Amino acid sequence: MTAAQANIGSDVRLIRAAEAELIANDGHVEMLAVAKRAGLSVGIAYHHFGSKAGLIAAVVDGFYGPLRDISFAGPTAGVDWATRERDRTRAFIDYFYDHPFAPLVVGRLGREPAVIDIESAHLRQMLDVGARNIRAGQKDGAIPGEIDADVAISFVLGGLWRAVGDAVLSEPRPSRKRLVEQAWSFVESALQARPPSLGAAAAKRGQPVDARKRSGRKP
Repeated sequence: MTAAQANIGSDVRLIRAAEAELIANDGHVEMLAVAKRAGLSVGIAYHHFGSKAGLIAAVVDGFYGPLRDISFAGPTAGVDWATRERDRTRAFIDYFYDHPFAPLVVGRLGREPAVIDIESAHLRQMLDVGARNIRAGQKDGAIPGEIDADVAISFVLGGLWRAVGDAVLSEPRPSRKRLVEQAWSFVESALQARPPSLGAAAAKRGQPVDARKRSGRKP
């Protein structure tokens, strides 16, 4: 055991070791190998997680934590709704593109029942927060008020989730920049998002703006 490991709880050490083993072995893992990598006994591994499936579930749960942080990030003073949400979309894509565990979560491990349950729980929370973000955009005039936020976020987040998952598994992967551009174009279109200046005007009036004005078309 290294000095750095000694300062970390045994459960965290095991989760980190399991993630490393899963990445190194294309989604396969053995409790003994994980315990050895963590510098612990296999008995401690079973004590914390009960089974190999329980340990894998804990690794996947840890993977989704930062994604929830991205989803839960609140407004920043002086930043309009569209800019904030485009940045959120970019951060979401960056996380999947940069994390070496992502291909396993959306690929091989994504078919495991325990993993599906964990993903569903995190997705449900992100959908709830996403719906609140859309309502905030409606309050700011950035999104038409007649759009159903709960329905819209299901389309938006569900589509983004599938697109990013497919991109991560593709060989070669699509350009990150291009994927962000396409994803944000989809979000804007799905939510009928308005430019900041037009959205601010709508918020002041407290009424929706005709989509034909937003697009430049004549009535």
